Amino acid sequence: MKTVVAVQTVKTMQPIEAVCRAHFGVLSAGALAANGFGRAKVAAAQRSGVLQRTGRGYYRLEDAPDELVAAASLGASLTCVSAARLHGWWVLNAPEVLHLRADKSVDVPGIRLHRGKRSASRLMCSPPAIVLDAFRCLPPLDALVIAESAVVSSAVSKAVLIRAFGRPQDWRVRAVLEGISRKTASPLEVCARYHLCAAGFSVRREVMVEGVGRVDFLVGDRLIIELDGYEFHSDRTEYRNDRARWNRATAGGFITLRITAEMILRSPEDFIRLVRAALARA
Repeated sequence: MKTVVAVQTVKTMQPIEAVCRAHFGVLSAGALAANGFGRAKVAAAQRSGVLQRTGRGYYRLEDAPDELVAAASLGASLTCVSAARLHGWWVLNAPEVLHLRADKSVDVPGIRLHRGKRSASRLMCSPPAIVLDAFRCLPPLDALVIAESAVVSSAVSKAVLIRAFGRPQDWRVRAVLEGISRKTASPLEVCARYHLCAAGFSVRREVMVEGVGRVDFLVGDRLIIELDGYEFHSDRTEYRNDRARWNRATAGGFITLRITAEMILRSPEDFIRLVRAALARA
């Protein structure tokens, strides 16, 4: 009896496709050439269907993001919240329009234009430029969430961001950026810290409390704030451990507030009032 061996066919990604995917699916002819893909190789990739020409001097993969394709056609670069979303950074509110940076006027409906210098070969602004445009365009908290996510994801350092806001009038932004931490685990933490600090509270985050364990925030000396996201406890053991921590905190003389994502995001005024009331009892 003959043994039939099944052979699985695996589509191997071409090198030129891999380079394009590393740049979100759209690259200029100059950038392709710099990566070793001259006209002949680009033409071959077009004939094979890997690349398509888009805009003047740009090439795209078939599934390239529409935002970058639009930027290429307009001679602009993606920035602000539009670029943050494509990077996979935290974003509080999805953009209603496309945010582009250009050094010339772009009069197109549905475009929020950020005037400024851009690299002609880059369709995505640099991380500092993205954050800079975010703070000049969005509400401060929305911009901070983007900035903190950029630091957490190692796209840029906090020091580089602070230097990007070097003008004297940017002192408020620099003060906000000083509070960024690479240990932040979620945009909910950013929002809670922002509201607590804006209200003038003395806040420590990710504090190890003796006999209790690590807590999200410690306000003053006796108020513990724990943030509850949208997820429920994954199992019974986690639920018991959580309640045991709560009981140890209470026995140790701490007041513990469990704050929901809905309160932080939709009713920050109620959150601050609750904290003030708890501190009055602490």
